[in-house]
Amino acid sequence: MIGFVAAISASLAVIILVVIASLIGFVQSIIPTTGLVKIDELTYRYNMQTPYVTRELLTDLVLTVGDMSISDRIKSYQTGCNYGFNTNEYEMTRIATFNYIATNQFFAGSYPVDNIKVVSQQDKMNSCYIDIHIFAEKEGENNE
Repeated sequence: MIGFVAAISASLAVIILVVIASLIGFVQSIIPTTGLVKIDELTYRYNMQTPYVTRELLTDLVLTVGDMSISDRIKSYQTGCNYGFNTNEYEMTRIATFNYIATNQFFAGSYPVDNIKVVSQQDKMNSCYIDIHIFAEKEGENNE
């Protein structure tokens, strides 16, 4: 009898471990990546770890863009957030507006900051980002 109970307990423990491992995999798949990501030829997106822009985050963004050698091609910045999975549109619009004001104050005339962008996204954890719009490379330029 004791052996039977031990076997059932062991199999239940294995099932629980498998469920936990798959749950961790699911949660990691819906969490957005952070850092700078290339969206298309003229847009880069800096995904933020926290929803709110800080001076340290913007300084890190400027250093990252400088390391990529695209700082001389920047056309504008644009703050934005997505909503729908775990937050509502009103809350993310307020956060994006705060981020717009903080970003505009940080760049203070050196770069334009476009209007906020708030987009519905149902399949990932909602987050905020800063889009970096760049000018197209002129023909004949090499960045090698």
